[in-house]
Amino acid sequence: MRRPFGVTIIAVVTFIGAAILGLGSFALFFLGFMGMTGGDAAEPSSVAIAGMGISGGFFLLVLAGVAASLGIGVLKLREWAWIVCVALIAAGVGCTILSLFASKAYSMIPDVPSIYCHLLLMATSLWMFAYLLLPRIKLAFSQATA
Repeated sequence: MRRPFGVTIIAVVTFIGAAILGLGSFALFFLGFMGMTGGDAAEPSSVAIAGMGISGGFFLLVLAGVAASLGIGVLKLREWAWIVCVALIAAGVGCTILSLFASKAYSMIPDVPSIYCHLLLMATSLWMFAYLLLPRIKLAFSQATA
């Protein structure tokens, strides 16, 4: 069966997310490296920052690998990728709703851009969720592995 065009879009969005996670990983590794090589590298705060940078960078690198693997699974119409995508999108929508209310405590973040970004993320996620739940899309994922 041919891969639906919307599935390709979802895979591309997943690859973009993996690339962003990879760039974030690089930034945190760089931060950790800078904390280890600075003039105050022996200070406890520098050691803590270096440790957080290295561990955070490793965590984001693992997430980037998972996202890239998920994108490949979506492109190949694997049924496990459909299940993981639906579950992660649902979890992401829940976290976005919580984040919208949690960000109200920070007065440094302007309300309008924050709400706009949250709504844009929610609209994209809900479109992907509804698209993946279409019967013909579910069928495409189930037939590809059979």
